[in-house]
Amino acid sequence: MNNKKLIKIEFACLILCLMVLFLVVITGAKQDSEAWKSKGTTLFQSAKYDKALEAFDKAIEINPRDSVAWYNKGFALRKLGKSDEAIKAYDKAIEINPQDSRVWDGKGGALMELGKSDEAIKAFDKALEINSVDSVALAAKMHIWPLSH
Repeated sequence: MNNKKLIKIEFACLILCLMVLFLVVITGAKQDSEAWKSKGTTLFQSAKYDKALEAFDKAIEINPRDSVAWYNKGFALRKLGKSDEAIKAYDKAIEINPQDSRVWDGKGGALMELGKSDEAIKAFDKALEINSVDSVALAAKMHIWPLSH
């Protein structure tokens, strides 16, 4: 075998090894992100909202394209009385996955908490456009509609 063929084979092996390593790292990061998200959910359910927020932030740090982690962060921020910040988290989740009606519900709830009824109704309308039987959006609209008209 000549040197050029050997170099090509070695290069191909190197590329293959790098691809495998990349996949291992990505898979591990996704698992770490899921673990932090799970920990955050457990902390949230125990009403430890500040710690849950930290866990969701860790999940986002590992996987910034995880719309559920952003949604969960928004929910934790609302429980901490930080509706303005929650809206930013919901907006990020919407940017990643605009078809998740739960995120629009969360944003609508945060807007309601800030007294922004018209904007909240628009968010709930979007949730209903995605999921016409979204009980959260339906109930919220029934609650705010009389207040805004």
